Amino acid sequence: MSAPEDAPEGGRLSPGLRVASRYTVGEPLGEGTSGIVYLARREGDGGEEPVALKVIHRHLSGNRQIYRRFQREAAILKRIEGDHVVKLLELVEHDGLLVLALEYVDGGSLEALLQRSSPLDADLAVHIALEICAALEAAHEAGVIHRDLKPANVLIERQAPPGSRRAAQAALPGRVRVVDFGLAKVVRGEQMTTSLTEQDMIFGTPEYMAPEQVRGDEELDDRCDIYALGCMLYEMTVGSVPFAKRTAIAVMNAHLTEIPPSPRSSRPGGGLPSGLEAVILRALSKRPEDRYASARTFADALAACVSHAQVITPLGAAAASSAQEISATDLNLTRSALEHSPTFPGDLPPAAPAPPGKDLALAKTLPVEAHPAAPARPAASPVASSAASPTLSSAQVPAAAARAGRARAAPPVEIASPPRSERWLWILVAIVFAALGMILGTLFGAR
Repeated sequence: MSAPEDAPEGGRLSPGLRVASRYTVGEPLGEGTSGIVYLARREGDGGEEPVALKVIHRHLSGNRQIYRRFQREAAILKRIEGDHVVKLLELVEHDGLLVLALEYVDGGSLEALLQRSSPLDADLAVHIALEICAALEAAHEAGVIHRDLKPANVLIERQAPPGSRRAAQAALPGRVRVVDFGLAKVVRGEQMTTSLTEQDMIFGTPEYMAPEQVRGDEELDDRCDIYALGCMLYEMTVGSVPFAKRTAIAVMNAHLTEIPPSPRSSRPGGGLPSGLEAVILRALSKRPEDRYASARTFADALAACVSHAQVITPLGAAAASSAQEISATDLNLTRSALEHSPTFPGDLPPAAPAPPGKDLALAKTLPVEAHPAAPARPAASPVASSAASPTLSSAQVPAAAARAGRARAAPPVEIASPPRSERWLWILVAIVFAALGMILGTLFGAR
């Protein structure tokens, strides 16, 4: 079969071609494994406007799996409402080719920005990550996880609209958009499946895949996107991905078994706030339950980094930073420090056994009363402060209270009185000895 007249060598659409009677094809913008994106013009009541046409590769047009992926991506984009997700205009078909008409973003990808300027300034990296969080929040609220979040799938507007906050702050780029939901998964609501799982395929890009994706876990949730964004934030601030290996297998194995290098130590020239490092490492936790629970909590932690206020972070953030001590950071948290920073139980001292003869329930009540006669202590005792600190677990509170109790001065000691029966015995003995003394005195006096 000969190629159609509108398909030059390679199966690309010819410039000037009319698609669906209202789109005029222009120059290619980018190409992937399943399709190619063109700049086009759409005719409307208000004149022509630029759009992006994502067209399936001609040699894949007969592949039902890829065909269904395009249809599925269109259905997913219809579910998501957010200013940071590229909008779907419509799904059309042209000469046997499936075409997604998408909102056009005048700008470039985050991948291209990193190739030109890497690493990024910390504030710029946080700004971009915050806008990606907004896109993820919109997707997750719609019950969709992206599963292939990476710099190539993030677009940044070239210029901010006149009069906007971004235009007033020249250091900030235009709006950030997340694109390409071809590998997305619907986890809530109407399920849309393809035959991808039948071929035992791995979803995602190795450098940004969460450990549960590498393992092939079926029950993925929003936190796999949190991990991917953590990898991207690491790359934006350090200049390289957390695990740069020679093969994809080595990279995926590193996600499973290796601790990421300290961002502060790895960033050329340093200059990375310790609070931002703590946020990145929390997002890169191996276990999903140790990461941020949602894109909103991730954004809260990132926004706190921008405030530059000093707080105390939990122990364990130091262990995640290659033995760099982080006792005071630039992270101002609206919630507990424990929620926004990684913790490692091995960093905490082992809990000592409760003192013998003491009820454990009483030991958990702070401040601890060592003796009924002991004077009352102020409410803001060192032990009470430790109980309120996120660096102590509930199992360690009794031990800390016991140690603090031993460190304080011993309470007054009362001299015990003998039992009443013993007192009467001693009185009787005294009377007997007194009587004997009187008798002996009388006898010797008579002589």
